[in-house]
Amino acid sequence: MIDRVDIIITTKNRIHDLLITIDHMLSIGFNQNQFYIVDDGSTDSTFSVIKEKYPFINIKRNDISKGLMFNRSEMMLWTKRDYILSIDDDSYIRTKEDVEDAISIMDSDCSFGIFHFRVFNQIMSPPPKNEFKKTFRFLRGYIGCGHIIKREVIQKLGRYREVLVFYCEELDYSLRAYELGYKTVTRDDLIVHHRIDLQLRENQKKTVDSKGVYGREWRNIHLYSNNVLISMLYYPFGIDLIFSFYRLVLAFYRMVLNEKQFAGYFKMLYRILCFIPYVFKEYNKLSYKNFFIWFKYPDMTDANTI
Repeated sequence: MIDRVDIIITTKNRIHDLLITIDHMLSIGFNQNQFYIVDDGSTDSTFSVIKEKYPFINIKRNDISKGLMFNRSEMMLWTKRDYILSIDDDSYIRTKEDVEDAISIMDSDCSFGIFHFRVFNQIMSPPPKNEFKKTFRFLRGYIGCGHIIKREVIQKLGRYREVLVFYCEELDYSLRAYELGYKTVTRDDLIVHHRIDLQLRENQKKTVDSKGVYGREWRNIHLYSNNVLISMLYYPFGIDLIFSFYRLVLAFYRMVLNEKQFAGYFKMLYRILCFIPYVFKEYNKLSYKNFFIWFKYPDMTDANTI
């Protein structure tokens, strides 16, 4: 069954993590020709190492970094098989059977368009599969480090909304799929191990502002403005204003009061204002009925919320 799946990975300067991920996915039964990788301007010889070590892997290189959203869009259209499994260079699905179970779920209903693997963000191995219940769930969205999308969904939706730049692109994509009748689903015992040191990553976010490891203020600007844009694009009239106001108040509390990002907050507001003409052109509101059905689903399912 996994011969129906292509794997896409965007990477930059993390050759050690990438090698671990590739070797693991090969060990559970995938072939090299099922991998599609974009080296997003690495300076650590990622491209040459992969070409030499795995000659049958499909890999391209960007001389200048273009960002994960652009790269995922490119790879989704580059692949050929029925299902596209997107993982990060530092994440993997534990077993072949987990991938097959996810595909079986998606095959069971033509409306299941996106599968989200439950995320464990930690260095240590997650608990064994048999410790989790096989609870099936509908979700509002999914997380980029471990999900599967049906080919037919990609053919209908095309690329990610790249104007978002960073954050909320998966939520946007799942909403666009939902409007076409496709649901995002998960099962609690099917997980992705995202091998990250949360404390180290948090420190990086606060101190680094370079392509690939974005600074805290930059992330906050895009996180809160993109959430407002999602509300304006998809939420029904009236509800969109309520949620936009809520997001702005939440951003003020966290950015200004907690993190003292006064300039960042006004940059966030300015970014929203710049997008108003775009919203009027692109909005595609859910009906009130469909919105309340969708909003009752969990925001996303990961190790910290179940």
